[in-house]
Amino acid sequence: MKILAATAALALAAIGLSAPSGALARSHKCPHHHGQLAGDWFGNVWHHGASLYACTTVYDHPPRARRLGPWTPATKVAWDGVNAVWSVRHTSLGEPSDRVWAANADSGKRWLSGTRLVPNGPHNPFLAGRVQRVLVKDAGAAWITQKGDVVLALNEPAGEDPVAVGTPPLPLVAVKQLLLVGSYPTVPAAQLAATATLQELDGDGDECGGVNPYKLTVQPDPSGPRLGAQWDGYWDSTNCS
Repeated sequence: MKILAATAALALAAIGLSAPSGALARSHKCPHHHGQLAGDWFGNVWHHGASLYACTTVYDHPPRARRLGPWTPATKVAWDGVNAVWSVRHTSLGEPSDRVWAANADSGKRWLSGTRLVPNGPHNPFLAGRVQRVLVKDAGAAWITQKGDVVLALNEPAGEDPVAVGTPPLPLVAVKQLLLVGSYPTVPAAQLAATATLQELDGDGDECGGVNPYKLTVQPDPSGPRLGAQWDGYWDSTNCS
């Protein structure tokens, strides 16, 4: 299993374990940087020039600035203290669109690298779009497009079929790391994105890794139920050799 970091708080809570010695200690701190985009107890993410950088002190690791990938002025970022998920604006033939990236700030490993936003079924190329909002929770990511597409992405799917939450408008068909959870073109994108929730639920594993369900839901109708999907994915700790 490849080493894919989870934040100590998320990973340990997800599998119900006690924190290993030093996991939640904090003798180190990531410094604030000009161009900072997000930050929390573990670290922060910022841009410099056309690059995105991050620093984390998860497991009390000494702070280290890592270049995660490209950045543009239209970039949207989500950060959970270890993993960053962000969009990068591209313009081709005068048409702007976004690609999605995800990386682990502790290991420096990227787990999405310029992915087009919308899976279009098996054996079909992914479709372009523009991001309204991105979310991240450990080894899972999600985004809402400006056309109302709701997408869940996992670092490493566990092989189980996704399970519907409520009755989404589309059949759930995973394509590689991505799952189109639903499309709601008649709902204002900002309204839809504001309702999006990404959760990492209880799973199985130990202090070095395991598998957890990731649950993405939205509420397209304010008076209706939450709709979405749940999909199992692997995670691994960067604190194990």
